[in-house]
Amino acid sequence: MKMKFRLFAGVLAAIMIILAVPTYASAFSDVPDSRWSAEDVAYAVEKGYMNGTGDGKFSPDGTMTRAMVVTVLWRREGSPRVKYSPDFSDVGENEYYSSAVIWAKSNGIVNGTSDKEFSPSANVTREQLAAMLMRYTSFLHYSVTARTDLSVYSDAAKVSPYAADAVAWAVKTGLVTGTTATTLSPGAHASREQFAAILRRYDGVKFEYTNLRGTIDLVYPEEGDEISVLNPLMKTFVRRFYNGDFDNLEVLEDAYNWLPTEDNDYFKSGVHDHTYPVVVNFRWTCDNPIRIMKLQISEREDFAVPASVTIGEVFSVSEGVYSCSATNFKVGTTYYWRVRSDFASRSEVRSFTTAPDRYRPIYLEGGSNVRDLGGWVNAEGKEIRQGAIFRGAEPECYDFEDPHHFLSAEGRRALAKDLGVKTRVDLQEESLEGLHHQGEWYGIEYVLTPSKKWEECFGEDGPEWMRKVFDAVLDTSKYPLYFHCYAGADRTGTVAACLECLLGMDMKDVRFDFDVTTLSICSPRSWPRDRDGSRIQFVDGLAEMYPEKETTQERVEEFLVSIGIAREKIEAFRDYMIID
Repeated sequence: MKMKFRLFAGVLAAIMIILAVPTYASAFSDVPDSRWSAEDVAYAVEKGYMNGTGDGKFSPDGTMTRAMVVTVLWRREGSPRVKYSPDFSDVGENEYYSSAVIWAKSNGIVNGTSDKEFSPSANVTREQLAAMLMRYTSFLHYSVTARTDLSVYSDAAKVSPYAADAVAWAVKTGLVTGTTATTLSPGAHASREQFAAILRRYDGVKFEYTNLRGTIDLVYPEEGDEISVLNPLMKTFVRRFYNGDFDNLEVLEDAYNWLPTEDNDYFKSGVHDHTYPVVVNFRWTCDNPIRIMKLQISEREDFAVPASVTIGEVFSVSEGVYSCSATNFKVGTTYYWRVRSDFASRSEVRSFTTAPDRYRPIYLEGGSNVRDLGGWVNAEGKEIRQGAIFRGAEPECYDFEDPHHFLSAEGRRALAKDLGVKTRVDLQEESLEGLHHQGEWYGIEYVLTPSKKWEECFGEDGPEWMRKVFDAVLDTSKYPLYFHCYAGADRTGTVAACLECLLGMDMKDVRFDFDVTTLSICSPRSWPRDRDGSRIQFVDGLAEMYPEKETTQERVEEFLVSIGIAREKIEAFRDYMIID
């Protein structure tokens, strides 16, 4: 009986196969409008509970598996993030259902089919599905005491003892109906279209809470607060740079040695990377002890689109007081926030703004020196779009014997899901031999455009490899895009400087974006020379190449056109990135 109950748990998730996502039933060739389940399938797909199985089909007669069922329920709860744990030998870290299985098991919705196995591909029966739905409903703290008399069905005796209460409850609530007027078919496999129908019915049931609804009161941030995304050390660096404190330094060695100690109350001893933005700790109170709450942040007051920020897990600060951290906010932006829960009244909506800081740093767990190319205001006073191009250090190390920085699974998730990055451009020539590329993370396209030292760009082979680099990073159809070299310093810094010049940024700001790499785990950087003071940066070298051009913007554009970059492509890049 225990085996049967556990097998049942997986049925719920089978419904969703992570493939094409049509938005209405008639998009599926095997679900015509005349089919009994057409509206149910359309509903389940539109809500994001289920997807098609590929090639324009839904496979309505296909059976639900354990993996599919838990995935559907997990998605219905907003796909909460979990940390992978190797509880089952047959559930790997990178399966589409991995997080769903961990979530369902930790919340008592399913168990394994043995101590070491989950059996994700096992089919689910109708009675197993009823049992799983009952556990899921109990997890939501709804009442599951309703029952009906099953004796009216001729095959009631075939219902397994462990599932009797669940089936009686599911029939009473209207979630499960008989396969005929007199039969339940408890051992029959649950089909995809049957599950779609159950999901639609489930959303229509007015369940009773087993606990009184609570009240959520927001504490911090307060309405209208302004929050800087820069940490104290960044603010110090900005102040000293724009005050001219570093103007006479060949390199920033003196500044590098001094800066980490000025703000020692903020940074722990031994920390060498100071490129991370501020983490905002949202706080609220709730008088209901059930801690199923979700922090929601959006740039829109109707919350129709979630903000491209990284949100942590909700935790209890003290009795009745809760907190959740968030980071990677845009600069100079108004945000709206609220807290939602099925067991408390929805909180009010509050707004706060982020300060118009000069640049937008980004935190990716395990990463370094990451920032948005946007957020600046160019020399004409026009804003440069945020969230389109990101620069930084390598997200995976080409030399595994000497890992420099390496994004964790959470860092990779944040890069793809929170920032929405679609393309990763690798500038490392070393990657040709040393990088064991791990594949496309969450669908991110990998583009290798190896770059040599920038003093070689005017040589015989320079134009060809530079054309490939800028063909990639100027392609707005690939945005949001992340480009990097090893440390995100010299090669990445020079590509960034060229792009910033094309966007008409003031050269003081361009130089700052190069120099602020000093706060990373890399060695200090100072425009125009690197650590040994021997190499003139590429952008400055263009002044000798095009003395007739008055601005760096004109020089960079002229050079790119000379190596084969279409002027129309440069204009399209500017049109996309500059907000009028």
